[in-house]
Amino acid sequence: MQHIILDAHNIMHKDASMKRLMDVSLTEARQALVFLVEGLAKKRSDVYYTIVFDGVNAGVASSLKNVVVRETRRFQEADEIIKDLVRREERPHLATVVSSDIEVHNFAKRSACTVKSSESFLREARASVSGTKSSPQDKRLATDDKPTHVSRSEMEVMKKLFGA
Repeated sequence: MQHIILDAHNIMHKDASMKRLMDVSLTEARQALVFLVEGLAKKRSDVYYTIVFDGVNAGVASSLKNVVVRETRRFQEADEIIKDLVRREERPHLATVVSSDIEVHNFAKRSACTVKSSESFLREARASVSGTKSSPQDKRLATDDKPTHVSRSEMEVMKKLFGA
């Protein structure tokens, strides 16, 4: 069975609506992510999802058998739980780690897991749940989140913006 391990807060910070919701209610923002994942899980009962949240007593859960919510203990980070889940994978080639954290990405890759950025996951999840097809540009962005080339004019704009 495919296992998707989600770095929850990392994903929530990459989604504008969840990020705004975090300012109002962390529990509601967390529940929004759980609802999104449940939408995917209902379509893919052959996939097991683990959502890892930083912080205890989040008060969110899933009623689906293939969606598990994990929380950190006091003085623990989600990255530790994610790495532990990866270490325990019997077939790491069937696991996908979703995070935009470079350290988590590198650990998952070294462990033979597939990695996906939070942005890619969000684009694909929203398209899947809403039933809309991804545009060719969305598909390209899903595989090429970071540009491989920056033009001279783009570099000049960045220098002006960031004072280099």
